[in-house]
Amino acid sequence: MQSKYLLLILGIVDFFSGNAQSYNLQQGIDAMKLSDDDKALDYLSRELKDNPKEAVAYFYRASVYNRKDQNASALSDINHAISFSHSKDKKWLPDAYCLRGNIHLKIQEYDKSFGDYNSALKIAPGNVNVYIDRAQVYIDLKQYRKAEVDYRRVLKIDEGEIRAWAGLGRNYFLEGQLGEAEKILDKLIGLSPGNSMAFYHRGFVRFGLKMYDEAISDLFQSIVLDETDADARSCFVSYAEKNYPLAISKVNKQMCLHTGNDFWYILRAQLFQGKGNYKAAINDYSKAVELADIDSKARVLALRAGSYSDAGMYDKAIADLSESISLDSLDAFTYAQRGNCKRLNGNYQGAIDDFTKASEIEPGESWFLYCRGWSYENTRSFDKAMSDYNDAISLDKSYAYTYLQRGRLYEQQFMDTLNARKDYSAILEYDTIINKEGNCRQYALFHLGKIEESVDWMNKILLEYPNEGNYYDATCLYSLIHEPKKAILNLELAFKNGYIGFNHLAADDDLNNIRQLPEFKALVEHWKAVRDDAVKADEKTNLILPDIIQGKASFPIKQRGSGVYEIPCTINDLALKMVFDTGASDISVSQTEVQFMLKNGYIGAEDIAGIQKYINAAGGIVTGTRIIFRKVDLGGIILRNVGASVINNKNAPLLFGQSALSKYGKIVIDNENKVITITTNNNSVKFAN
Repeated sequence: MQSKYLLLILGIVDFFSGNAQSYNLQQGIDAMKLSDDDKALDYLSRELKDNPKEAVAYFYRASVYNRKDQNASALSDINHAISFSHSKDKKWLPDAYCLRGNIHLKIQEYDKSFGDYNSALKIAPGNVNVYIDRAQVYIDLKQYRKAEVDYRRVLKIDEGEIRAWAGLGRNYFLEGQLGEAEKILDKLIGLSPGNSMAFYHRGFVRFGLKMYDEAISDLFQSIVLDETDADARSCFVSYAEKNYPLAISKVNKQMCLHTGNDFWYILRAQLFQGKGNYKAAINDYSKAVELADIDSKARVLALRAGSYSDAGMYDKAIADLSESISLDSLDAFTYAQRGNCKRLNGNYQGAIDDFTKASEIEPGESWFLYCRGWSYENTRSFDKAMSDYNDAISLDKSYAYTYLQRGRLYEQQFMDTLNARKDYSAILEYDTIINKEGNCRQYALFHLGKIEESVDWMNKILLEYPNEGNYYDATCLYSLIHEPKKAILNLELAFKNGYIGFNHLAADDDLNNIRQLPEFKALVEHWKAVRDDAVKADEKTNLILPDIIQGKASFPIKQRGSGVYEIPCTINDLALKMVFDTGASDISVSQTEVQFMLKNGYIGAEDIAGIQKYINAAGGIVTGTRIIFRKVDLGGIILRNVGASVINNKNAPLLFGQSALSKYGKIVIDNENKVITITTNNNSVKFAN
């Protein structure tokens, strides 16, 4: 959460307010404005070569180095800028001290940071940037009261300074005063209703207050205001677990408003994926692939591959990832994702190759080495695995699972009990909080001989997060401690909750104590068959639903008045009779019909798209719930993803308006023979929601 607040409350030094003195200096400033740091450094360095005591050039170059996190160069340049400055430079000198204070903050020299901010305030006591930056130091030192004083000083100078309001909100949040934090963020949103991060942070606060619906709404508003915010999207998908229908309805409403925007298909796919509805997720990702431009297609393919992988369809996932790599060959995580799919598919050498490529692109990423080490273990290349685990820990000492893998390797292959126990003990230091996935403290406790504590920790995990991964971990733990009945029970629960990692299961040494049991074999074979049937069904439909199926159909109609006819249809495979009303403009359905559909599984919470006002045939304004029918079939002509309104009337008829029916194509009503004929020659028609 801290990085989010940093973006909102850190002072933004106005590096570009000075007047350029030369061509090189002006070109350097212009390049900075365009975020072309390398070009800026080139021109500013030329300026300093010609004018080695030009303070402003040092100031600007220091800012570029600071932005690139080249702290030593930034500190050297800002020292020169201050040293060579003159009295006429008072306009930018406070910002220079402020910049140096920020550099000292990054290298944790807090006393020097305070000294720089105090120097800046002597020159410009009304400079709000200085107070805000100094407050950041107090926050890092957990001196929240002092930070609050600085923010309050800013508000006395400028009551509309949103960074100070954000800082106060953060202070109260960190102190655990969630109610006060919410009040401050309410004030901030009132002052700046278009500020996406204000909604983002109030969402955090409200989630902490257990105001889950409000938190979901805040995170969603943050996304609406800034679609590029990956953190907000991730939190929204996570919070959606607290009210899945609410989250889906909000996304559906945006999809109705922005039918050609791949972003909302992707977000809804992520919600489906989080609920284990992989087929629906893949359908939405496929639509996003169609809509995506060439620059974003690689990313969408990688996202769809994640759903294929979660569904156990590793070949399809690998195909998507390979296509993604062909579009963007420098994305290390796509190689790693493909490597993981190859590992799960039993292709360990292919996995090693992909993890190696990922490491070459991003050599500082420890997770690539951890995964490659695991793959090396599967090929029994234990020395290479050990080398990768050592390097991974050198890069990231806090990832507990690397210690677990290395500890087991020490113990089981190198017979080094002493180093193994050191690694297990390290896990107890780093893995102290129960997470939704990726817990391994229970294994460390087991290996250290603390069996009761390991079972107790496992039970706490399952109590908080009863999902397939944690049930599988419980299976492994009970297998290790020789309790086969509990292991089998938890494995069945893992399968029932969606576990499909059969290749991993087949190679997992943790299950050796139960692998030969008849009940284990029967259970695995049963769920393999269930999974294979599901995959075949999905492959049969290719997992992609067309918007409309081309064809021509005629069927009888029953006239019920002037311009009103009764027509047979099926909605989501439920046979119904609809009233085709030439005076109505949309599809509408009564509460009774919708309640029946919900109760019997013809529609789900994900099909609810929000609230809408519309005009009925009599010209009145009516409020109704907006829903999406996945499939509307008239005489074999099928339309997908049709928007409809739920009327707040239990006795309202099922209406099919003319504009809705016209989406099918050409319509001919034969009043004499009481037949309606629909003809469509376009299989890419989209229903306008």
